[in-house]
Amino acid sequence: MTKAIVFSLAILIILVQTVNSALTAGFTVHIIDALPNNDVPLSVHCESKDDDLGIKNLKVGDDFHFSFRGAVFGSTRFYCHFSWGSKTHFFDVFTTDMYKSRACGRISGNNYECFWKVQEDGFYFGGHNSGPYSKKFDWNV
Repeated sequence: MTKAIVFSLAILIILVQTVNSALTAGFTVHIIDALPNNDVPLSVHCESKDDDLGIKNLKVGDDFHFSFRGAVFGSTRFYCHFSWGSKTHFFDVFTTDMYKSRACGRISGNNYECFWKVQEDGFYFGGHNSGPYSKKFDWNV
């Protein structure tokens, strides 16, 4: 009987830690305009199923960022539509899988950051602003 109680308590502790981690995991997604000039603004429209962050027009060097807490149940997904002159692209800038795979960098405790750098030749991702960055997408022309 004692072994069953200890086992049950261990399972309960693991479940509480898992839910607590999901409840407290915080994320900041950064989108950095690293384009060559300000002649044509970078337009970014990000949203999730619950939040529309609106259209942002960025200048070279701007860092548009937003923060949120991960969903307790289900998944968290933010997607953005980018346009720069005649070039466009649409993709997920954050998914729960990115957290699970540790793609985003840890800031402190249970807080993470993800960086997207928008360049003339495409979109680069990094767990921290200091890099390393890897190219993930090309522009659609």
